[in-house]
Amino acid sequence: MSAPMKLRLLRTFSGYNLQISYTCYLSKIDANKSNYNERCYCTQRQKHESQEDKVKPPARPRRFLLDKLISFITTSSDKLEKKIPSVFQVYRTFKTGVSGFVSDSKDFYKISTRLWSGESLEHFTRRELELYRQFSKDLPVVGLIFVIVFAPGGAAAFPLAYVFPRFLLSHHFWTSQQKEEFMKIAITKQVNHYDNILDYMHLLSQHIETKATRDIVVGLISKLDSNVPLRKDEILELLPLFAGKPFNTDCLSIRHSRHLSKSLRLSLRRKKLVKDALFLHFIDSAMSREGTHSMTDEEVDRACCWRGLNPHGMWRQEKVQYLENWTQISQVIHEQSISLLLHLPVLLSYCEPSNRELVAKHRNIKRGRID
Repeated sequence: MSAPMKLRLLRTFSGYNLQISYTCYLSKIDANKSNYNERCYCTQRQKHESQEDKVKPPARPRRFLLDKLISFITTSSDKLEKKIPSVFQVYRTFKTGVSGFVSDSKDFYKISTRLWSGESLEHFTRRELELYRQFSKDLPVVGLIFVIVFAPGGAAAFPLAYVFPRFLLSHHFWTSQQKEEFMKIAITKQVNHYDNILDYMHLLSQHIETKATRDIVVGLISKLDSNVPLRKDEILELLPLFAGKPFNTDCLSIRHSRHLSKSLRLSLRRKKLVKDALFLHFIDSAMSREGTHSMTDEEVDRACCWRGLNPHGMWRQEKVQYLENWTQISQVIHEQSISLLLHLPVLLSYCEPSNRELVAKHRNIKRGRID
């Protein structure tokens, strides 16, 4: 190849390389611009997003005050409870009361459906029978309060009920102090009917035909007046007199029956009184089957109060012994002699020291019995 031709080829390749280099340079510039634009866009987007999902921290003085306020609130709850304990007590009592009342409502309905289906009372536990008896009295009152509360403008019903808790609320909403106070009021009213019952028993004893039997009854009443407790065998010796004349429920006057019903907090109607007494008799049977060892102190106190004994100031063993004596006598009683169960609080607990303290002063044994 000649020298001029080589020179032309070299110039051509050099120009082509320069063109390629220039083209690559321009491409790099465009790529750098696009990368720069993308970086700017991403930076702006990040700034925009950071403004949307972030909260600007407060200034130091405001942050300091907020920290102190939160610390004061979290540490002052115990101090506040000590300063206004009644408010916290009402809140806790109300919360546990609603929970307990709703739970007992469900159990009461289950027990009721079993009873409505014809299931025998002998198949129920002591707690189930006690719940049915107690809740039958609580449901009409507290249930009405619940209905009023959920009615428009009825939110003030519960605060009003707490003003009169003994009349408008059940034991679920009572404090421990209120339970003790209200139980003492109830048992005091019961015990104050005992002397009247003994008066009517003394009157009816005059109609006993057999002098020996009449003397036994009068002698037992005299022992009670002398503060001498009766033995179980002495009480059971009177069983035939309660199955027939003169102490059978059909032979009792209206006033005598009313004193009996009030001494046990049972129905004032005679037919309903007998049914209530029979229901208590089945509770006694369940208690005898299960024993008293599993009963809580509150259950023992309530059981004693239902059976005419003031449990306040007594040891647990003394209360349990009373319940065992009661159930042993109750097991001998049947429907025809249910009157003995109605008179049992007087015959068994009249001389108990805790009961004697509650007897009204104007009804003392020095006045003598009505003839």
